Amino acid sequence: MKRIAVISDIHGNLPALEATIKDIRQRAVDRIICLGDLIGKGPNATEVIEICRNECETVVKGNWDDFICEAHFAPKKDQETHFGGRTRWYINNMRSQDLDYLHSLPHGVEIRLSGRLIRLFHAHPKNYNRYHQDSPLAQRLELFEPFDFSKAEETSDVALYADIHNAYLQMVQGKCLINVGSVGNPLDITQASYVILEGEESDGSFFDVRFVRVPYDIEMAITLAVEADVPDLDGYITELRTAKYFRRG
Repeated sequence: MKRIAVISDIHGNLPALEATIKDIRQRAVDRIICLGDLIGKGPNATEVIEICRNECETVVKGNWDDFICEAHFAPKKDQETHFGGRTRWYINNMRSQDLDYLHSLPHGVEIRLSGRLIRLFHAHPKNYNRYHQDSPLAQRLELFEPFDFSKAEETSDVALYADIHNAYLQMVQGKCLINVGSVGNPLDITQASYVILEGEESDGSFFDVRFVRVPYDIEMAITLAVEADVPDLDGYITELRTAKYFRRG
């Protein structure tokens, strides 16, 4: 029997990640997969990247990881104007090796558990489209499609994604769609969220999905953000304390 923890959307929130990793270690998990957005919003990008590199078997690229790297490696003409200088703050608070690491990450990963093909990615198999549990059926079915570089050509039995910071599980025409939620910036409950998949390495009937919530020191996360003077500080504080999305200008 294998147990796989899936985490995502840490967003530079070190206290939340440390609490989550501590919880995972207490649950006899075999490996950890991270679905991206290690950086952005919170102040501790370097520390979060280091922990994920050491603790996770696989890390895939999130949209924040991608656009911050793009701003560094291939900046567009109007990028600084569009993001109001926020990208520059995050770039300046990371080491060059952090940016190289994020830039190298894959878009997704495939695994098999109890005979099921499981695809894991940040937001969408091919891009960063943002779909929710009440999105049109055709859009949700897209989430079972192969990646551009998939080894398996068929649609998956299970699709596991992140991005929307709201954990859920639903069946879609006999397939299992899972959102892992967010470790560092949950927008449903003010606790870190992750998922444990459990099943057999070969074909088998047993397959379990467990959602885990982990309390962490929110006020410590806020203190670190205040001390670092992160961009959009007031919005970030609101999201951590209320788990409600703060719409930025």
